[in-house]
Amino acid sequence: MNHRILFGSYPIPRFAGIVSHNFVVWTDDTGRPLYEINGGAAHADGSFNYCAIRGPLTAVVTDYTKRDLVYCPEFYVRPTSRTTLLLEGSVSSIAARWRTAVDVAERIRLSKLRYSFLVQNSNSVATAITEGMGLKPPSAAVGRVKAPGSHRHLVLDAT
Repeated sequence: MNHRILFGSYPIPRFAGIVSHNFVVWTDDTGRPLYEINGGAAHADGSFNYCAIRGPLTAVVTDYTKRDLVYCPEFYVRPTSRTTLLLEGSVSSIAARWRTAVDVAERIRLSKLRYSFLVQNSNSVATAITEGMGLKPPSAAVGRVKAPGSHRHLVLDAT
């Protein structure tokens, strides 16, 4: 089995599981998560705001070997999360795409964009990360009701 890049959706219990939080994950050849990218809002101290209504938009790259749920969220390992395969390949080909994803995440962190539940949020970040890698988010995981903000194209500086 090859390494994979997956597009994930976590049904948010607070919204009866109708609305989802989207994310992107890299798994090894056994399906074990190596890295995950989540969007959302950050607290002033840089920790991840799991219950955000507003704040600075951020993109967090979680390294599963350095687990710290305060700063680095993990949604892939939650039992209700669902994933769709975006790309499968050798470790080097997946690593090359992932480097691009990390670059997009950094641009999002530096963008000074604001988090908005309905407009630009975790779902916007997952879409931007996916498209930044030259891939397409799965249509079943995006939508204005299922994943608000997933159709929003983030305007990022070309830095």
